[in-house]
Amino acid sequence: MSAIREALRTRIDALQDDLVDFCAELVRTDSQNPPGDTGPLADLIERRLAALPDVEIRRVVAKEPAVNLVAILKGAEPGRRLVFNGHLDTFPIGDPSPWTTDPLGGETKDGKIYGRGACDMKAGIAASVMAFELLAGCRDAWSGEAVLALVGDEETGGVWGTQYLLANVEEAVGDAMINGDAGSPLVARIGEKGNLWVKVTATGVPNHGAHVHLGRNAIETLLAALQPVLALRDAPCPLPDGIGGTITDAKPISEPLSGAGESDTLRNITVNLGQIRGGLNINTIPDSAEALLDIRLPPGVAIPDVKARVAAALDPLPDIAWKTLSECEPNWTEPDHELVRLIHANAETATGGDVAVNLRPGFSDARFYRLRGVPSVVYGVAANNMGSADEYAAIDDLRAIFAVHTLTAFDYLSA
Repeated sequence: MSAIREALRTRIDALQDDLVDFCAELVRTDSQNPPGDTGPLADLIERRLAALPDVEIRRVVAKEPAVNLVAILKGAEPGRRLVFNGHLDTFPIGDPSPWTTDPLGGETKDGKIYGRGACDMKAGIAASVMAFELLAGCRDAWSGEAVLALVGDEETGGVWGTQYLLANVEEAVGDAMINGDAGSPLVARIGEKGNLWVKVTATGVPNHGAHVHLGRNAIETLLAALQPVLALRDAPCPLPDGIGGTITDAKPISEPLSGAGESDTLRNITVNLGQIRGGLNINTIPDSAEALLDIRLPPGVAIPDVKARVAAALDPLPDIAWKTLSECEPNWTEPDHELVRLIHANAETATGGDVAVNLRPGFSDARFYRLRGVPSVVYGVAANNMGSADEYAAIDDLRAIFAVHTLTAFDYLSA
């Protein structure tokens, strides 16, 4: 087995140019969402996978034009199933004028691949697809199944992408999952904070701004009502065993990459007042106002408990109503899980340095897997200009991701 693994390492080294070319080709294939047409990108990948012997390929379309692609590869004997999950859609380009490169050019220069989706997440897709190809070349050495579950709907919520596949395609649900979404080769992300998005509305009595004694200002009512919701930031958050230590251990590596204060953000409830609207003009008393809040929860804090606190604060107030827009529980894979240990070890070899294990403040499609009980790790290239002009993936990052995805999958399926 060690000889086969060493041969895999040799093949990884030999395919470096092909890896860069393939990633650039993915970038040149437009898959902006909206409109979310991932058909051409799925076609490109399907043509490549069709050259593999004995691979099953399925196109799954829950809602046009978002095409999902599932590919299934069987090993020598029955065994565990490892899934590579990733999203084909990208943020829209928007105004191209700030770009110094063609947003769909896939230009390679100075050790970087430029273009919309380069880091989010066509680099991760390239790494997973080519890892899948290398597994096909040594299938006699491993057992079980390797599955590619590439989805066309992630940037707009995942309803017609990963969520649909997990509910309708049995092979998309594995014993473990690797996702190459943007992050950093120096941090393996094993969990994500939960989210609770709420809308708070206030009503008032309109009148002229000069006659405040005749009206009731909905914006002022709303601002007063929001204070106890914003105070959730100070609520105690007991972390599960192992998670607090993981965040602390990751801090020296993770914070220089993600910004000072990341550790505190991961440990606590955060509340972002993302939007507030109300009123017609400066000299009228507004009769209505609304606010949208993004509440993020660390592991150990449950959605029902936070909703109960919001209800206790807002339900007794006159002229105030609120509702949930979206919710997802905090989710994580245990830091000592086999998949985490394999990725960590392979990542330290591939990068030649120390690699952290940590959570993500935001969320990815990995949350849907973890909530199904599937151990999952997000391991991708650094998020360079993600969603903005001159987005790029560092080629050294891409090479590390490719090696880690390939060798971790082989180690897991050949254990």
